[in-house]
Amino acid sequence: MSGKKLSKSETDARIDKCLELRYNAADPILFKDWIKYCKKEYGDKSEQQYSAYWAKAKEQYDERWRTKLNAMLDPAMVQLLGLLGSDDEKIRQRAVDQIVKYTGNDIEKIEAKIEGTIELNWGEQETGYGKTL
Repeated sequence: MSGKKLSKSETDARIDKCLELRYNAADPILFKDWIKYCKKEYGDKSEQQYSAYWAKAKEQYDERWRTKLNAMLDPAMVQLLGLLGSDDEKIRQRAVDQIVKYTGNDIEKIEAKIEGTIELNWGEQETGYGKTL
């Protein structure tokens, strides 16, 4: 292993290679195989550094995916916001429900509905009066 610092373009090329092998290959590479690949192809850095390339490739993949998803959701949100002006109360409520789901606030709504005590009894239980239910 050399202590030579790679240029940004060299590092980016390695991350791009990881993206290609991990997400675009017909048979995607696994982490352990990525480390083996790096040792064979580069052999100049530590496993920790090769792991960092793996993690950076995941970050870039996730960011690209979020960008694509937002591009698809934006037109839907514009249409939903337009539906908020409807004279029909049911249409307005459905638009609000969808907006709440898109923004991730739906989880809080569900949690509020299940507050309280829920008791489940499985099998036979002793009643305390010598009887079994």
